[in-house]
Amino acid sequence: MSETQDPSLTTEKPQPDPQPAKKTRRCNGKIAIGLLLILIAGVGAFSIYQYQQQRRSDAELASVKAALEAFQQQQSPFAESQENLKNALATLGEQQVKLDGRQRTLEEKWQETQQQRPNEWMLAEASYLLRMAGRKLWLEQDLATSIALLTDADGRLQAMADPSLIPLRKALAEDIASLKSAPNIDIEGLSLRVGILIDNLDQLKIKGSDPKRTAAPQSDEISEQISDWKDNLEKSAKNFAENFVTIRRRTSDVEALLSPEQSAYLLENLRLQLQLAQLNLQHQDQANFRDHLKKAQTWLQNYYEADDSTTQFMLKEIDALQQVEITAHYPVEFKSQPILEKVITERSQTPAR
Repeated sequence: MSETQDPSLTTEKPQPDPQPAKKTRRCNGKIAIGLLLILIAGVGAFSIYQYQQQRRSDAELASVKAALEAFQQQQSPFAESQENLKNALATLGEQQVKLDGRQRTLEEKWQETQQQRPNEWMLAEASYLLRMAGRKLWLEQDLATSIALLTDADGRLQAMADPSLIPLRKALAEDIASLKSAPNIDIEGLSLRVGILIDNLDQLKIKGSDPKRTAAPQSDEISEQISDWKDNLEKSAKNFAENFVTIRRRTSDVEALLSPEQSAYLLENLRLQLQLAQLNLQHQDQANFRDHLKKAQTWLQNYYEADDSTTQFMLKEIDALQQVEITAHYPVEFKSQPILEKVITERSQTPAR
């Protein structure tokens, strides 16, 4: 059975309007163009930025190169100096090697000498002690130290245990015995005693400078009273006797009292005499030592108060110092000195065995 179609049903559906699609395509194209322009602008900006950075980098690189070149120029003298220093160190190293070789050679020779002559150094020590003993004796007048040094020298020779040194030790024993028998003069003590005399000079008193006090004289006037006729007669007779004869007595060689200036000069001259005696004492000059003390003693006796305690002390001390023997008769040279020098010379010339 056929069915009749409804015209409404068979009528075609209306097509949609194509304009919205076209509009969409146009919008998409604009967006793409905008993005493309933005991309081009970004690429351009980036290129410009890169170009600026490249220029900055080139400028910095150029600055670094210039600084590096300047630094290299500055370092070139130091490099030369360093090279010269290396050469100098190399030369010093070569010289040090040579010196080390010489030192080893000398040490080997010294060891060989010590092995062959183990006691020779004791002879050198004994010679040194002997010279020091002579210096202490003749220059410093130190007898005790000189004896001690000679004894030490004999100890060195004894330690060598060499029978050939017996004559040397015998001469050394004679030198020690001669010094022990010599008088030991206390020069320092005597000098101090003279110094004490110098310190007491200011306490001396010139004769007549301090007269003794006397009782007040009675009045010589004649009284007008008749009852005093006896006293008046005695006073008249006394005045006549005193004015008729004048008696002066001198008990010393002092011509007159000294003025203050003369007293000062006398004191300084007395001080000088004692100082010269002290100097002669150090040089052991017996004659001049006694001569200066004698002058000081004479001046003390003639110009200063004899009953003063200071004057009496100084006169007594000067008299005692004049009796002291200050000249020591030491040997002119040691008997052992030439013998020791001869032994050292012979052993140095004889080859070691």
